[in-house]
Amino acid sequence: MRILYVSNKVILLGIAYFCALSFAPIVLLKYGDLSKSMNMIVILIWLLAVVPHCYLMLFDKKVYFNNEGVGFQSLFKKKFIKWDEVKEVGVVIYAPFAGHGTATFLCISTQQAVTGRSIVVFEDHSIYMKYRKSLIPILRKYWKGEIIG
Repeated sequence: MRILYVSNKVILLGIAYFCALSFAPIVLLKYGDLSKSMNMIVILIWLLAVVPHCYLMLFDKKVYFNNEGVGFQSLFKKKFIKWDEVKEVGVVIYAPFAGHGTATFLCISTQQAVTGRSIVVFEDHSIYMKYRKSLIPILRKYWKGEIIG
């Protein structure tokens, strides 16, 4: 079962973010005193910058669960952990800047004593995804152990 790394709510907020980023070029094109060729250059630069950024931020990362294990896949990274290698599943608080910008992630780790605490960096021995309650029943189909946090 494939699941997007972020929730649908975050995707909707990302689309709103994309629309907000579109506001400046639209105003520039509408009210700016630019030639037609310059307008096309502005649109091209905007598309080349914003569209890949939004894709990588919202739609690129996927986590999938199956009977063999759990996997993470993105454009630049692919990782798979077998269920018999999993030592701990739980929630971590990601806080890279000492209390600012915290986020809650579900962590599936091949090491002990990783979950149930704050982290400042994502470790290679784990697969992380944004936590949401709807993930727990899906995870319970495959993981029979304790979910910490």
